[in-house]
Formats: sequence, C-alpha cells, structure tokens
Amino acid sequence: MNLKFEALILFALVLITSGCLGPSDGETESQGDQALEVVDMSVQPSEIYAGSSSTANLHIRNSGELPATLNINSEGGQYADRVLTNRCRDIFSISDFQVSGPGGVTGESEYELQERNEVRFTWVLENINTDRVPLYGYSCNLKFQVPFDYSVTAYRQLQFKESREIEGTPDLESQSSAGPMTFRIETIGSTAESSSTFLKGDQAEIAIYMVNQGDQGTDYTGFIEADFPEIEASGFELSEDNCGETEETITMYNGESERIRCTVDSSVFDDPDSSLRGEIEASTDYTYVQNIGDQTVEVQYRGN
Repeated sequence: MNLKFEALILFALVLITSGCLGPSDGETESQGDQALEVVDMSVQPSEIYAGSSSTANLHIRNSGELPATLNINSEGGQYADRVLTNRCRDIFSISDFQVSGPGGVTGESEYELQERNEVRFTWVLENINTDRVPLYGYSCNLKFQVPFDYSVTAYRQLQFKESREIEGTPDLESQSSAGPMTFRIETIGSTAESSSTFLKGDQAEIAIYMVNQGDQGTDYTGFIEADFPEIEASGFELSEDNCGETEETITMYNGESERIRCTVDSSVFDDPDSSLRGEIEASTDYTYVQNIGDQTVEVQYRGN
C-alpha cells in the first residue's frame, strides 16, 4: 500500500469520526469555527501614577475540536508581541514577562495546544517616560490577539463521461477537514444531472473556495492569513495556468472567502465510450487571528 493511499485512508477516517462527511452532490462539508475561549483578560491596576507599574493578564483555552499551534512571537520579537500587539511602547516598558503553557511549560515561543489546553500570560508594564505624562493623564489601550496556526485539507471526487447514456456512479464524495477555515469545492460548466459529473463537450472548470467560517457580529472578530493552496488532480489533468497561483498571502475576514478557478484539460475525454473517475485535492497552512479586545491603563498625574 503506497503512502498517499494510506494518507487518504487516514484522512477519511478523521473526517468520519469528526462528522465531516459531505453529501455526494452538495457543498463540501466541514465543521466548527470556534477555536478560542478567553478565561481571563484584565489589567490591575487600571489606573496608575507616573513612574509606577500595572500588570496585564491573559488566560486562554483552545476550545476548538482540533489541535492548534500558538506562535506567540514575530520574527525577532519578544514578550509575546503577536499576542499583546499594542502596549504603547513610548510610554511603557516590560519589566517582567511570564508565559505558562500545557503541563506548566514556560519560556517557549511556540505552544502546541490540544483541545482544552490552556496558556497564561503575564506582562508587568512599567511607566518609563514620567516627564512626558500630560497633566491630565494618559490613556493606553492594550490590544490583544491570539494567532492559531492550522492546516486544512479537502477533496472532491469527480466523474467524466462520454455521454449521458454511459453508466457511471452516483457515489461521489466531497469532504473538508474541520477548523476556522474550510475549503468548498464546486464544479462549473457541468450539463450532467449530477454537478460532480462532466460530459464530453462541457467547459469543465473547478472552483475552490477558501472560506473564513467566522460569522459577522460574533463576540470576537477574526481574520485568516493563508498561503495559496497546493492543488492536485488525480485521474485527470488541469490546464497549465496552475489555477492562477500566487505567492501573496491571502487574507480573509469573518465570513469572507477567496475563489480559485481551475480549468480541466480536455484530454480527459480522449478515451471514447468510457466513464472515468478522478479527484481534486486542496491543502494549505493558515493562521487564524482572533482580536479578543482591549484593556485600558490610565496614567494619572501626581500633583505636588
């Protein structure tokens, strides 16, 4: 048994156990856009005098059904700058920073979080520019985000027939793994009764939608940054334009999607009086960033 076949079997088992099997002629099915629970987000004290300090706390839990990678520092960054994204650096320095992940692991820049795993952050913010604090105080909005790294894979089975009279199969599946982002794979140009089947003479195309499953108006807004997916066809060929491949990062906010359009090479119909089955598969890595809110620190002027 070759490795690719084994991987497909494993992928199918994961989808079956997670409830992601899709109907043969409908949209690609997935599940779950909830990935994060904020247990605590606070600043104590929220009002300080010039020259003193405040402590920011963040306690989060992976409430999704998938493992997630939390990479807390940008390249060259420190103090979890991908999590505490604004701390008014011209006013505050960090005099102490602590992070604790699953099993009490500390001091890492990356944490692998299984379902229900938690991470705690503590930043001690020291006011460093006391001579620049206005008479009537200064307000700093600390901004918090949580970036979870995931992978997503989907496939759709297709059928190519010489004509309607040729017997084919109705059992064609479309599946996508779970997570904040999913793939929806659709067909364009089919004149057959089943949208998963193309007939000779059809202008056969495949539309692959990258979908941010987050809804508008939810408690936490989120966006997705994804690489252009790796797209592979088996049993047939795609045209040479590589589905419009780009090296640019694809960004999608809640409810948004990105469409990728692929053309099926007409050589799939070269064998007359036949029915051929094929499959289109898409996979990519992405980061799901949730904006989880602000906390305000007010620096008060200490009069004489």
